[in-house]
Amino acid sequence: MIEILILYTIHKRERTLYAIRKDIIDLFGTFTKPSIGTIYPALKRLMKEEAVSVYEKISEGGKKFCYFSITPKGFNIFKKYFFNSQSDNPSLFYTQIQARFATMGLLETKDKKEFIDESLRKTEIYQFELDKKLKDEFLELDYYQRQLLNRTMSELKSLKEYIENLRLENVL
Repeated sequence: MIEILILYTIHKRERTLYAIRKDIIDLFGTFTKPSIGTIYPALKRLMKEEAVSVYEKISEGGKKFCYFSITPKGFNIFKKYFFNSQSDNPSLFYTQIQARFATMGLLETKDKKEFIDESLRKTEIYQFELDKKLKDEFLELDYYQRQLLNRTMSELKSLKEYIENLRLENVL
């Protein structure tokens, strides 16, 4: 997930490592606040894949700055990460889908439609599984577990409504 946030952040202009972190927190801080220790290794992976280029610049004061920018190949790498790194783990799903919706502006229309359809399908599957748990009379849920599952169900319903509205609005 961090790779798509980095590539999205640098798609308009080059950034330093610290500026990338600040932009990610400013844009996506409601669901993630990565550390430099998370961003830097991801940048190294992206450089190895030739998705990101780096150049160094010395300031007038003699301090060295590294600037990172997306390469033409980086847009294809973005798409690869966008579609291939989705987790089947329900606990990660909600955070990851938010990152994808927040960055899908870099996708072509057909890819946006594919993502919306897939997201709706996964959301419906998770809702079905959760509903099944809530109705299972043999599953001994205590008060707190049941409350948490009900809260999760509410979030999934809200997410499903958001996805359906995107599809209806045809803002692709």
